[in-house]
Amino acid sequence: MIYDICVAGGGASGMAAAISAAREGAGVLVLEKMDRLGRKILATGNGRCNLTNNNIKKSAGNLPYRCSQQDFPGKISASFDSGDALVFFRSLGILTCQRGEYVYPMSLQASAVRDALEREISSLKNIRVRTGSAVKSVKKDKAFFSIETEDGKIFRSRKLIISCGGRSSSKLGSDGSGYGLCKSLGHRIIEPVPALCALKCKEKFFHSLAGVRTQASVQILDGTQVLSCDSGELQLTNYGISGIPVFQVSRFAARALYEGRKVRARLDLLPQMDEDQIRSFISRTCQRHKTYTMEEILTGILNDKLTAVLTDLALGQGKRQGGGNAGKQPRIYGSQWGKKDVFRLIKLIKGLTVNITDTNGFDQSQVSAGGADTSQFLPDSLESRLVKGLYVTGELLDVDGICGGYNLQWAWATGCIAGQSAGKDFYDKD
Repeated sequence: MIYDICVAGGGASGMAAAISAAREGAGVLVLEKMDRLGRKILATGNGRCNLTNNNIKKSAGNLPYRCSQQDFPGKISASFDSGDALVFFRSLGILTCQRGEYVYPMSLQASAVRDALEREISSLKNIRVRTGSAVKSVKKDKAFFSIETEDGKIFRSRKLIISCGGRSSSKLGSDGSGYGLCKSLGHRIIEPVPALCALKCKEKFFHSLAGVRTQASVQILDGTQVLSCDSGELQLTNYGISGIPVFQVSRFAARALYEGRKVRARLDLLPQMDEDQIRSFISRTCQRHKTYTMEEILTGILNDKLTAVLTDLALGQGKRQGGGNAGKQPRIYGSQWGKKDVFRLIKLIKGLTVNITDTNGFDQSQVSAGGADTSQFLPDSLESRLVKGLYVTGELLDVDGICGGYNLQWAWATGCIAGQSAGKDFYDKD
């Protein structure tokens, strides 16, 4: 049997592609390596599925996507924005609610989104699904694609949509196999690196900071050049830095590390106050409470664990001043600190610089940064410029978004565009 379209991968973009192609009238085969479709969807939005973001409009210029071709994501969004995603999901019976610009299913259940997609696929009689069927290889002759699965079966189709995902969350099906399929058909792959992940740091003092959460701003530095920055709740771990602001900038650190560059992060641990305000606060408190240690002075504005590390670094002693070790060493009062010591402390609070040694791996990252070179695909259809009838969607492309529903929006947009484009040739065929 020869299918009109084969969709390799039954994740978010693959399911959207299959539905869109079948609605155009094409006969569709979906090959999915896992035992059920859309398993990765269940893990999105902390189980609530942040399925899109209302910041993505057709007129949007500076979109929160990173790509080697900076204008490519905007061309996709001009064809399929967040409003189109909501129309698509309403057609599946999913109504939505908002938290700010973030859009969720009204049930706040990721399972509702996955189940709705699967129900629609089951109801469309021109879609056939084979789970437990990982695609091993693909070949193209003049008229057809030959798709071989790992169990030795071969399927033929007139068109092929590769929607295998990136390398993040391999336990949920994204093992990077799609990169090899694209490469075998002549496409350039920009080496994927983990993105939306925590960063590992060299400094040993992080062992004593595990569990600390604080508002901060984060800059990623390559030498003196700022590669990216963000702000929000910083989470400190026993190995480094995490939290949403770190996730947002992590792909720049990952890429620079992959290229062998030295990467650092500069942390403003008190963005609510400038240096003069901190200096004034310390001075006033010292005058009022002459027997307070610096740790005690800073208790009102910084986490105690942070204060202990920062005061040690400022004095260069590697030990706490007073407080927890008061019985083992003399108390050093804040009023006894010299001007240079206070200056160093304030500089550390406003710009603690740490060395980034690595990122968390793909299994602990939300997306991959890198993939199939977008310059080799038509943005209006996502058809390959090199291989007629070949389409690529979702995270497999060299496009990654920040947190906030942007990556799922990318999956719906590319899946629907590719499915509609591939399927339209089969409308009303006999």
